Amino acid sequence: MFDSIKTRLAGRRAYTHHVQGNQLIEKGELEEGRKKHLEALELYEKALQTGHCETQVLMAYAVLLMRFDQCEKAKQILLECEKRKDLDAKSRKQLRVDFAVCQWKLGDLDKAIENMEMAASSGKTSAIYGTLGYFYIEKGRLSGDFTRAIEFNNEAMQYDEEDAAILDNMGQLHYFMGDPDKAYEYFSRAYAAKPSQVATLYYIARINLERKNYEKAQAFIDRCVEGNFSALATITREQAKALQDEIRSSAQA
Repeated sequence: MFDSIKTRLAGRRAYTHHVQGNQLIEKGELEEGRKKHLEALELYEKALQTGHCETQVLMAYAVLLMRFDQCEKAKQILLECEKRKDLDAKSRKQLRVDFAVCQWKLGDLDKAIENMEMAASSGKTSAIYGTLGYFYIEKGRLSGDFTRAIEFNNEAMQYDEEDAAILDNMGQLHYFMGDPDKAYEYFSRAYAAKPSQVATLYYIARINLERKNYEKAQAFIDRCVEGNFSALATITREQAKALQDEIRSSAQA
């Protein structure tokens, strides 16, 4: 009994550090937030090693592992969670969403879409609209057919036209369909809703580079490079730094 209590307390302590890390990052305290997340990873692992962990703790651990690009380990933990008998309908749905994101990060976009669609079948949320909307855009980029991406992201806008992720998706959708002016309108709205969103900063910088507005492009890419990049971001820090170099080179030409 005492071992079980000890395990639960260890898991909850890990989760508390995880949440504190999220809060620090939201406030822009990126370094402190990352430290809390690293501490949370250690505590999650210790809780896991002590024996039985609560399912919700395991699910949270898997999400944090994905943020640190440890997706294979996250996948195994999520598969373990799927076997648990204490999952209610809400938790099972969240588990499917998390697993879909993990599949995307592991390179299986089709399976990620399939699982996210299954999660969406019992009701859509802002998170589902944002994530699945992005998956459809990625599928459109690969196939050249944006039909489903257009339909779904327009539906997402009807659901919440002020959500930063949904607005960013609309920007990316129009950008990759060859309409940078329309894309810029959506990216500007996404930036107003969430100025720290790295993908939005990246594309605003890129479009300003294409317009030869080098000073503005430089300002946005500098903010982007200093932003919060996790493995779950749709833009990597390496991409941002490459664009930063391109902007500097173009400005000096």
